[in-house]
Amino acid sequence: MGSCAEEREDPELITSTYYPLAIGNFWDYNVDETIYFGEDDFEKESYYYRDEIADFYLNEEKELVYLFHRKKSSNRNDWTNEVVYTAKFSNKRIIKNYNNQQEIILVYPVGLDFSWNGNALNNNLEQSYFIESTGSYILNEFAFPDAVKVRISEEDDLITIRDNRYGVFANNIGLVESFYEVFQYCSRNDCLGEQIIQEGRFTHLRLINHGKL
Repeated sequence: MGSCAEEREDPELITSTYYPLAIGNFWDYNVDETIYFGEDDFEKESYYYRDEIADFYLNEEKELVYLFHRKKSSNRNDWTNEVVYTAKFSNKRIIKNYNNQQEIILVYPVGLDFSWNGNALNNNLEQSYFIESTGSYILNEFAFPDAVKVRISEEDDLITIRDNRYGVFANNIGLVESFYEVFQYCSRNDCLGEQIIQEGRFTHLRLINHGKL
């Protein structure tokens, strides 16, 4: 693992190229989701998200805070408002605020194996995010020549829990993939170790279009 962000030497200029922030930028994602409520009780859904930067404001620290409007659709024609969240580029960090929870999703300059505490600005337990890979990345029909994969968690004890989360950011594009797979396995004596999902969620976002409105 790398050292803390504060201990790194900074280049003369750092920009948020892996998460470009400008009004009018948008990203369309195909989303596959499964929510588990209990043993053999789950719901599957496929839909689309559109994230659009609609506005910005200056916070008390005189930082630009960008407002993302997330919309949901089943057909990419009819969209309904899903949520509004924010992101800012502050002290070489991309800080996302989703449902009133701040998360440090990326730290510049990016470098292989570099790590940071993604939960440093919220009340959750410390979580080590790290750059798992850099360079070219293939996603469906897209080939991104310059991307970084941020690993959030990769844990599966095959008995009680599975926690597999990562995000992929492409240079001059932004978030191209988000993978969330967090399950709790049944831990009763009659099902212990059988990887029977008791509860949890699987959500996989994959970029299908992006641009500027």
